[in-house]
Amino acid sequence: MSDAEWAFFAPFLIENRTQGGRRPLDHRRVLDGVLYVTRTGVPWRDLPPEFGNWNSVHRQYRRWTEAGVWDVMLAALSDSEASDNTLQMIDSTIVRVHQHGAGGKGGIQRNCIGRSRGGLTTKVHTRANAEGLAVGFHVTPGQASDMTAYDDLMAEDAPLPEAMLGDKGYDSDAIRSDLERRGIDPVIPTKSNRRVQRTIDKAAYAMRNRIERFFNKIKHSRRVATRYDKLASSFLGFVQLATIRCWIRFVHTT
Repeated sequence: MSDAEWAFFAPFLIENRTQGGRRPLDHRRVLDGVLYVTRTGVPWRDLPPEFGNWNSVHRQYRRWTEAGVWDVMLAALSDSEASDNTLQMIDSTIVRVHQHGAGGKGGIQRNCIGRSRGGLTTKVHTRANAEGLAVGFHVTPGQASDMTAYDDLMAEDAPLPEAMLGDKGYDSDAIRSDLERRGIDPVIPTKSNRRVQRTIDKAAYAMRNRIERFFNKIKHSRRVATRYDKLASSFLGFVQLATIRCWIRFVHTT
C-alpha cells in the first residue's frame, strides 16, 4: 500500500486510544495484510508473518467490516468532486463459489450462495457512476434475477443521476416508472417480445462498457474473482476493498 493510499484510509481506521487496555494494532500493517489477502486470495492461515498474527488480522478485518467502515469510505468517495454522477449504470456479475465457501452459519441461501448448472455461485449487483466506478453493491444467490436487487441498489447512499443505463435485464415497467418518478431518464433497451419498442440514446448506452471493465479490474483480486468466504458480509468486504483501491487510483490521476 502506497503512502497516498494510506493517507486516504488512515482517518477512517485509526481509533483514539482509551486509557488502559491492550496496545492498539498497527492499523497500516494490518490493512496491508488484508489487502494482501484480497489481491492474492491466500487463506488467512497462510498470511506471511510480516503482516502480524493471521488471526489478529482476520479479526480486525471482521471488526471493520461489521462496523460498516468500507460502506462509509465508498459513500465519501461517491460524494467527492472526483465523481461524475450525471450518468450512472447498473449491472451484475457472477462469481464462482469455492467449495470452502459453503457451510456458513444460516445456510447457503442466507449467505447469498445459489445453485445453478455451473455449481455454487454468488451474483454481485453493482451501481456505478459515469466513470464506471462503483458507488454501491448488493449480493444475492447466483440464480437471482437482476431486477431483484434494483431497490437495494437505489437505496445506496449515493447521489442520484440524470440518466441510468441498464441492459435488457432491467427492462421492467416498475423500474422505468420508479426512475421516472425520481426524475431519472432510463436508458434501457426493450426486450424483443415487447409490443412497444422504445428508442434509446445509443451513444450514451455505449458507455455501459465501463461497468464491464470495472468488473474485470476488481476480479484481478483473487478474493473477488472466486468466493472463498462463508459469510456474505466478508465476501462483500473484499469486493468493496478492491473497489476502493480503484477509486483511489482514479482520484490521484484526475
